[in-house]
Amino acid sequence: MISNNKVFFAAIAALLLISSCDRKENVPEAASSGIRFAAPIQTKATDAVNTTSVFQVRDWYNGTSYHINNTLRYNSSESKWGYGTSARYEWAGGNHLFFSWLEHNENYSTSAFFGTGLSASGNVLTIPAKALSTSTQQYDFMYSNPVIRNTSANDYSDVPLVFNHLFAQVAMSFKISDETPNNEQPIVLFGAYLNDKFKNVKSTVITFNNDGTADVAFTDATDSQNPVPFSARNDFSEDPSNPGTTVSFPKGATPVDMLSQIQSNSKEFYYFWPAEEAELDEVIDVVYQLVGESIIRTSKLSFPKGTSWKGGHKYSYTITYMGGIFKVEESVLPWNYTELSGSAEDQSAMASWIGWDSSTCEIDGSKIKFKLDPQRRLMPIHGMFKIYSPTRCTYHINLSQNVTYYSFNHDFGNGVVNTSTGSIGTSEGDIHPGVTIDFYLTARDEDRPAAGQPPITADLSFSVQATGGREFSLDSELQRDGAYTIIIPSM
Repeated sequence: MISNNKVFFAAIAALLLISSCDRKENVPEAASSGIRFAAPIQTKATDAVNTTSVFQVRDWYNGTSYHINNTLRYNSSESKWGYGTSARYEWAGGNHLFFSWLEHNENYSTSAFFGTGLSASGNVLTIPAKALSTSTQQYDFMYSNPVIRNTSANDYSDVPLVFNHLFAQVAMSFKISDETPNNEQPIVLFGAYLNDKFKNVKSTVITFNNDGTADVAFTDATDSQNPVPFSARNDFSEDPSNPGTTVSFPKGATPVDMLSQIQSNSKEFYYFWPAEEAELDEVIDVVYQLVGESIIRTSKLSFPKGTSWKGGHKYSYTITYMGGIFKVEESVLPWNYTELSGSAEDQSAMASWIGWDSSTCEIDGSKIKFKLDPQRRLMPIHGMFKIYSPTRCTYHINLSQNVTYYSFNHDFGNGVVNTSTGSIGTSEGDIHPGVTIDFYLTARDEDRPAAGQPPITADLSFSVQATGGREFSLDSELQRDGAYTIIIPSM
């Protein structure tokens, strides 16, 4: 656990060499350089501030007005941080209280994240209520500790700003205990998630004090401010390949990421407001059924006794089930911790077949034949499936035999593109794990065999290439009854 999770701006100004006999008469050389801010360095808490980040900076002078009201940006040509707008600020005699907060990073902006309600008045920064969920843009908002300088101390060195993370990071997963006896009855899992009692919305007032500390006061949410759950609530009980039937969740099943609501061997971290122990009481629901029983049970769980979430801390939870008993385990991790176990390269392949759109084709077991539209033209065949892991990969849909008679069209929601591959991941443009993937197979009418000739056929296969890892076949997951044969009928 990292005890200090702050980003440091290191002081780089030269020390003044002033003889004791001349101290009263000489003006310090550093004062003539104006007010400057120190350059960033890497700390144990996080990587150095990305040089594309921009900060708002204030100098609350003598408790009456802003001597500095500007932004700080990195000047790559000079390899140092400077004011966003061309300006120079001299050291005015008296008390200076410096503080700062993130304006935007390389991905997003504070104004877009919090809206227009964020404002600074004097030494107080007010942040409006903001609900955080899995659909919220993930944004690591930071604010500094204040730095106090009084010119009577003759300290005109570069001002070192130390930044704090406002939010905590949390990841959660649910699994069957590895110690579960093989002969123990498995469960049917209907859901594992944060329930409606949990509210991840607060507003904040940060006061930058003259003693060099920042007081952060949170106002708790009301039900009306957070009407939606933190994440989706997937039902893991139904067999997608056979709707209406349930599937067991036995020992060895791929864990459920309770926040992203997919089955995955790794957890995804999300930003959360800091929370006290009382706010984390009985906010976890696990809905399940013992195989062979008709009763659906809901167990309401709490985080470990004494748990609270603090800004700048990273928490990982694993909930295990064995014999009707649930155990919640917690790990507190460094802010820049990256989960190495269960990385995309090492994850097993997991996918589910959703089905063929019967309005676009004739289905006879594993034989899929093109239908004709009212004008007797071949209609595109529409198929659907999901990939849960690897969570970062490229999938491939392939045809064997007579491949020149067919073509693929994939609909990613951004228009149709001609390709037989796609990317799974969390980056912009990726298909997220567990999201339905639609694909379309087409054939040209002029290639149809003449009447009396045999139809043209091709076999379908699926595979994934894990990012930085090996290739997996998905056929055992998506074609459990054998390879699909795609048929172009004769005239």
